[in-house]
Amino acid sequence: MSKEKENDITIKIFALIIAIILWSYVMSEENPTITKEIRNVEISLLNYSSLESQGLVIMEPKDPKINIKIAGKRNYVYGIEKKDILASVDLSGYDEGNVKVPIYIEVPSEVRIVDYYPKEILFKFEKLIRKEAVVSVETVGNLPQGYVIGEPIVKPQSVYIAGPRSWVNLVTNVVATVDLTNKTEDINVTVPIKLVDENGDDVRGVEKEQNLVDIFIPVYKVKKVPIELQTEGQLSDNYEIMDIIVNPSEIEIQGKKEDLKNINSVKTKPIDINELIGKRNVVVELELPENVSLTDPDKQVTITLNIEESRTATFTYTLGDVNIINLAPDLIIAEEDLNKPFEVTIRGSSSKIGTMKKEDLDIELDLQGLEAGSHQAKLSVKDKGGFSVVNIQPETFSITLKEE
Repeated sequence: MSKEKENDITIKIFALIIAIILWSYVMSEENPTITKEIRNVEISLLNYSSLESQGLVIMEPKDPKINIKIAGKRNYVYGIEKKDILASVDLSGYDEGNVKVPIYIEVPSEVRIVDYYPKEILFKFEKLIRKEAVVSVETVGNLPQGYVIGEPIVKPQSVYIAGPRSWVNLVTNVVATVDLTNKTEDINVTVPIKLVDENGDDVRGVEKEQNLVDIFIPVYKVKKVPIELQTEGQLSDNYEIMDIIVNPSEIEIQGKKEDLKNINSVKTKPIDINELIGKRNVVVELELPENVSLTDPDKQVTITLNIEESRTATFTYTLGDVNIINLAPDLIIAEEDLNKPFEVTIRGSSSKIGTMKKEDLDIELDLQGLEAGSHQAKLSVKDKGGFSVVNIQPETFSITLKEE
């Protein structure tokens, strides 16, 4: 090789080196290393099927994201977008509860990761559960006056609900609503059900395996009737019934119109009067006709009795003490007859008889239609209540009527 050619090659190599140095300098000045934060990068959920196989579901967070800071040459960094970054969590191997799961990140090779946050995601995993819940009937609106409803019949009586444990446990009632407005006949309806919490608010996110139920509600006519006390047996002679109070004296019954039509009263079941001695208030049962019930099944009927031990008292009189009625104006009773004695024996409660005097009895001798001459006349005691006449001895007198 000639010396001139060697010098030419050397110059070219030297020029290349200078060019490289100049390019490196320019690039370092014109395309410097920079950092950049990319926010709200979506996080991929890996192995989600492993949760499903365990019957688990993610409650929180619903849409996890991460912020990443990368570094590199400006021309590369500016070209990086969210879609170029892969952030992921591996959900395999976890159980129900609150779990911190680490985040894995991949970025293009031209840049590097400077920092990212959060470093891990707090997941709340819950079991999907299924349980049976009883359907209750809620009514709105009002029946016309004089009507009431009976016990609703629901088909099916219960339904299955399913969802995350905490949401299912929020459900305190499964409600089917029926409108009663102006109903006078039995109600047959198919209505939707709703799931509510303890405050009556709808619970969302829980599935119902059945959305509709059939409901039958009987509608009854209401009637108020008096109560008749039925007693059996008799009190012994030394007791007296002073007062009997049935409380309430009337009761509301319900039934179909045709069943109530001829019912004008309700009787108590027979009660032995002797069992009431010494008892002030006694609860009695009612004999309800077939297909008829009480509007208020918890309503109690009580008998209030005032039973006292009875006693007798005997008072002595003469005909002169007696109230003579219907004696003809021109007649008089012979003086010897007016002095004839007799006795009256009465019976009543101790409290009544104990305070009575002979003057309290109103005794009459009725001489209606009698003329002058000898007659048989009968005494009578006017009933003033609170006692009974046991005996008048003698009850009949032989008297002589004379003209004045």
